[in-house]
Amino acid sequence: MTPEIPIDVDPDTGIWRTDDLPMVYLPRHFLVNNHRAVEAAMGIEPYRAILRDATDASAVHWCAVQARSLGLDPEQTVRRYFQRLSQRGWGRFEIEALDAAAGQGRIALSSSIFALEYGPGAGRPVCYMFEGFMTGALRHLLGAAGAGAAIECEETQCAAMGHDHCRFEFGVRKG
Repeated sequence: MTPEIPIDVDPDTGIWRTDDLPMVYLPRHFLVNNHRAVEAAMGIEPYRAILRDATDASAVHWCAVQARSLGLDPEQTVRRYFQRLSQRGWGRFEIEALDAAAGQGRIALSSSIFALEYGPGAGRPVCYMFEGFMTGALRHLLGAAGAGAAIECEETQCAAMGHDHCRFEFGVRKG
């Protein structure tokens, strides 16, 4: 996959835009070092909950902008979302299953920025920031039906625990 993403830079403000959204370009270690610092300061579970909500909202927003500006249907939009994330250096997202009717999906992730920075001996899943990416994308896919649905995501394997890639399973909570 060749990352042919246009970056428009406003000559007056210096603001970068891609896919009609303002962007920030920064080194991977900067992001992960901040991630580790917040984990240490507040604990993993509270931070995980905050990230899940924030990244879910961001995924829904990105999908809405893209669907509107490109005229994509919900599934096309979700597929483009993970393609663009892959092209932006987060890792390589591969949709293994995506079923709007069942309200569930599964994504494999190789070269995750978090797994690469933490290393294979982390002893725990470290890519939980991506859980909200999955729940927000599924929320977009489900449309109005997903607006109030409780959607869950779990990283079922992580490269930072010695696996060859990370895997996420997500779906509408049953019961």
